[in-house]
Amino acid sequence: MLVSSCPAGSDRRDASRQSGRDPSSWTVEDVMQFVREADPQLGPHADLFRKHEIDGKALLLLRSDTMMKYMGLKLGPALKLCYHIDRLKQGKF
Repeated sequence: MLVSSCPAGSDRRDASRQSGRDPSSWTVEDVMQFVREADPQLGPHADLFRKHEIDGKALLLLRSDTMMKYMGLKLGPALKLCYHIDRLKQGKF
């Protein structure tokens, strides 16, 4: 089971501000923060979201095959990201 974590300090304030907003309004930076906080092991992949200009609307459209084919992610990280994106869509993040 994957566990979400939120670092202490200013990052926690940013996360609480982000979590109250509609994900479709997130910027690329918000998406990168979401990826880092959803699973620390996915943090190294956060820069891919900037490179590919993935904002909140694009994040909600991502699928594992798209992440693997166009972003170069391996299956494991792509599936983990899909899990967190699905939770986000259900309002559980």
